[in-house]
Amino acid sequence: MTSKVEARIPAGMRDILPPDMIKRDYVLGVVRQVFEKYGYEPMQTSALELTETMAGKYGEDAERLIYKAWYGDSPAGEFSLRYDLSVPLCRLIAMNANDLTRPFKRYQIAPVYRADRPQKGRYREFYQCDIDVVGSESMLADAEIIAVIYEVLNTLGFTAFTISINNRKILDGIGQYVGVPDNLRPGLYRSIDKLDKIGLEGVRRELLMVGVPTEFMQAIQKVARLGIQGKVELDAMRRALVDEGVPTDLALGLESALHETVEDAIARAVPSNELQAETRAIAQGLAPELREFYNEQADQFIPMDVVDKLLDLLQISGPVGQVLDDLEMRLKDSAVGMEGLSEMRDLFYYTAAFGVPEDACALNFAMVRGLEYYTGPILETTVSEPKAMPSICGGGRYDGLIGRFGDVDIPATGGSLGIERIIDVMDELDMFPDDIKLTTSDVLVTVFDASTAAASLDVVTSLRQAGINSMIYFEPGDRLGDQLGYASSKGIPFVVIIGPDELATGKATIRKLGKTKKDSEQREVDLASVAAEIASWT
Repeated sequence: MTSKVEARIPAGMRDILPPDMIKRDYVLGVVRQVFEKYGYEPMQTSALELTETMAGKYGEDAERLIYKAWYGDSPAGEFSLRYDLSVPLCRLIAMNANDLTRPFKRYQIAPVYRADRPQKGRYREFYQCDIDVVGSESMLADAEIIAVIYEVLNTLGFTAFTISINNRKILDGIGQYVGVPDNLRPGLYRSIDKLDKIGLEGVRRELLMVGVPTEFMQAIQKVARLGIQGKVELDAMRRALVDEGVPTDLALGLESALHETVEDAIARAVPSNELQAETRAIAQGLAPELREFYNEQADQFIPMDVVDKLLDLLQISGPVGQVLDDLEMRLKDSAVGMEGLSEMRDLFYYTAAFGVPEDACALNFAMVRGLEYYTGPILETTVSEPKAMPSICGGGRYDGLIGRFGDVDIPATGGSLGIERIIDVMDELDMFPDDIKLTTSDVLVTVFDASTAAASLDVVTSLRQAGINSMIYFEPGDRLGDQLGYASSKGIPFVVIIGPDELATGKATIRKLGKTKKDSEQREVDLASVAAEIASWT
């Protein structure tokens, strides 16, 4: 006897039933229409990539989320499911550089996979709708990406959204200005990118920890968790740290502060679902002891005064021209910073010329985007409601990425719409048009019994030939009420009734279903006229 298997899917994955798929197709139809309106052409890349293609492109945090794949006797980890659509595009461009007319404008709508923690608006399989311009260094290309994103969202009915814009070159210039060592810039970006998740103080704590070996941070968090759970005695924490690989001298320096913070967490009865955040905060709170152990080596840590100066500068705000003028005075000695400021002036000028309203875009120097391949302008789009929703669009310039696949070095920029999040917002805010039918059928043709089936099939065929989506009822013998109830539950607006009485007179009854019985209408017509009557019914 075959054993039964529980029907379930992995966490973070979803099945999409027909009504939701129809809504999805509506959104994708708008996206395609706008993309093609601007001259972008469709293409597809493989869902399965060689792991070496994806390695070193996204940054440490992101690459931990890549799904590995294998089959048969293939080496474990040789293949990976695509993490995004940009790196596969760059691989494709490098393979076909001589066959593509540049600038090359493409769009792709396809699923990507990330082993992220599932939560509202965050899935492990989700569709991205990407547009990219390959082969142009002009800020006109970047501005058009913004214009396309604005038009898609505006067409879908979004009103309260902001396209945040920054530039990686400006961030490099700011880093130079405040004195962040070059080797610590990647850690700087990763920390600043979490501002919307962990707040200003959380970012400050993270920046103070940049340079601390990851294994020490993990060891401290593990021992703190075990202490809170009562699995390690408070007076045994130094030994536990050493057992986890922390140097004895460092464990001695951490012991007192760790004991105190864990004891406080126990007193507060921290819930188990908050332990990860709690232990991370505990580890970050030990920054003074960790920095003292390393004697605040210049190439190891970002100095504390630099962290505070940096965070102050990232929060600068005001009219775009005024902010750029202010930064220009500060970054005048940074060639890369000045280049970024020049790009931003051009970008905002062209964006306005494209017709994007000034209040739809905002400078945001704390918006970093975690992917390490960005080299110039970057963008991220958020909605005002619902507040818990992550960004719904993102993108930026990645001029060096194609060059990582060979001798060809071609500039590129692009943007990506997160369809799942857009649909989630539209559902939550009831933004879908009222006239969207949650079925593909316009008409249900009844079947009473074997004697009427042929006439019903003739009518449904004539409806389809007239371009009217129609379905036949499959269960002869079911009561008329059951057939009408089926149509109503599916949201099918018309029912063609062909019973023995109608067949005897060569007629059919067309019933237009309303929300209630009183709202319904019906007409009697010749069998040959059913399609014309439904087509003309308003």
